[in-house]
Amino acid sequence: MSAAKCRISAGAALAALALIALGSPSAPARASQAVKLQASFTPDRLGVSTTIGFGFTISNTEGGLPSPLTHVDLRMPPDMNYITSSLGLATCQPKRLEEKGLAGCPANSRLGSGNAFVEVPFGQNAGHEIPEIQALMGPPHNGNVVVLFYANGLAPVYAQIVFGGELVTGGGAFGEDLSAAIPLIPSVTNGPPVSIINVKSTIGPNHLTYYKHVHGRLVGYKPTGVEIPSRCPRGGFPFTARFAFLDGSTVDASTKVPCPPRKRK
Repeated sequence: MSAAKCRISAGAALAALALIALGSPSAPARASQAVKLQASFTPDRLGVSTTIGFGFTISNTEGGLPSPLTHVDLRMPPDMNYITSSLGLATCQPKRLEEKGLAGCPANSRLGSGNAFVEVPFGQNAGHEIPEIQALMGPPHNGNVVVLFYANGLAPVYAQIVFGGELVTGGGAFGEDLSAAIPLIPSVTNGPPVSIINVKSTIGPNHLTYYKHVHGRLVGYKPTGVEIPSRCPRGGFPFTARFAFLDGSTVDASTKVPCPPRKRK
């Protein structure tokens, strides 16, 4: 379900990308991390196709770098209409993505993009990187949608990483869960892993171009995203996430996208 490739990597850890899965230990340690979760809709109107934006910022409440992130589980609002989305018409194979990067996957497999800010635990000022993140449609697993995340780090340490997040049906006040384990990426060969400070990513048609054949010609077009429900829950659309760290601690964070104005007829 997930694959990882690093030529050993630093910022690529980066990708911790966003959104992703959890495996909490039986006796979690006291967290010294604090996490702020963000979410948005673009456009933010009821009943329309949208691009979902999400991100998080991690800090250490005791100073210094936060512990490396290992898992994230992102739970999204209920009643989002995934059926109307035309995202992910093609499938990206993890092995091709590992070997050739984005060039190894069809344009119509792209789901969104983002970036991350990481700190490397060595040298003066620790070292910083803002790598690129791409989200693509992967092969399904047990009937569930799999999102592949591709992170490309170039400096201070060269690395590429591929890992998968599985979209599963949620429950209670929430809809789909996007879950994925974040691989630990050494800052240098056999060195300590990098710490993820900030991640921003999207799932949706913004900045995406798909292609189809029309009268024998390849024509670009904008895919449709997930549809926002026509009604907004009291207080807004809820997002929540659980983050697990290398030190054994877990942190929960939540946010809401405020109710947008109703769609004009």
